[in-house]
Amino acid sequence: MRLAVLCTDPDGPVVRHRVRALLPHYAAAGFEEVVIHALPKRLHARFALFGELTSFDAVLLLRKLFTRAELMLLRRSARCLIYELDDAMMYRDPARGRPHSRVRVSRFRGTVRAADLVLAGNEYLVDHVRAAAPDTACVLAPTPIDTERFCPGNSPAGLRIGWIGSRSTRAYLQGVGDALSAVLARCADVEFTVMADRAPQVPVEATFEPWSEDADVAFLQSLSIGLMPLTDDPWSRGKCGFKMLQYMACGVPAVAHAVGANVAIADGGRTARLAEPGADGFEETVIALLDDPAAAATLGALGREHVVAHFATSVIGPRTAAAVAACVRAGTAV
Repeated sequence: MRLAVLCTDPDGPVVRHRVRALLPHYAAAGFEEVVIHALPKRLHARFALFGELTSFDAVLLLRKLFTRAELMLLRRSARCLIYELDDAMMYRDPARGRPHSRVRVSRFRGTVRAADLVLAGNEYLVDHVRAAAPDTACVLAPTPIDTERFCPGNSPAGLRIGWIGSRSTRAYLQGVGDALSAVLARCADVEFTVMADRAPQVPVEATFEPWSEDADVAFLQSLSIGLMPLTDDPWSRGKCGFKMLQYMACGVPAVAHAVGANVAIADGGRTARLAEPGADGFEETVIALLDDPAAAATLGALGREHVVAHFATSVIGPRTAAAVAACVRAGTAV
């Protein structure tokens, strides 16, 4: 079998963690070839690409929502169409405008109804897919993490609170700026550090490290606590909690807002600490862990154990690849 993947950024983190990391599992499921295509920006080039997809057994469309005409042409070319999403694509990021968009809702509904299978990154997204397209098969497919690469290191030297992310998520960090200020005011020996593609603006002193794939694991292993703040809105509820998975896989205790997939990843608070968004609990939760190193160490170990059992690439990969292969074979049988 041959699988074509359509995406906007072949080198981005979504493709890296949700496609490339699964290539061995796609091979084991019967796919001799997986070809990743960057979607052209020009319409005529995009249509030309669609015409080349007839030689593939399946097409995996990653996140993108097309116009009705584009979707129709893609559907004609795809023997089996799989749509994969790890964000609430039916909404808009509030940082970029009002979250509710009729155009997005319409395109999302058309896409999931046209698909033979949808791979959704968390239960919130699954619910939206099933509401919009009850007749389309939908499989829960969390973003997996390589727990052999992301693993515990030596105990950090000193106390370091950290955040890893990108410019698209830095607004969440800015939202807990006051809480961070209070933590650092009360805990003079604590350092705050950030790894990202660009330094975020926060009202506290912070060390900054540019993100690189060669340095991210060492950065995570250096942390005493990892942060994943969120806001409670339709877009943020679709987040798949990959920051938490990174911290926890490295044995770092995580503090996150109780929004969307964060609650499931934290196992209701057993494997990571949760705080309600918009409340003062974030500051107190971080300080409680700083004040109790034994509890923090236990939490880090439980987090690592939970991620290895439920979110490792070795767990998610075979399940996801098998679902895609089954979809192809079902279409062939028909």
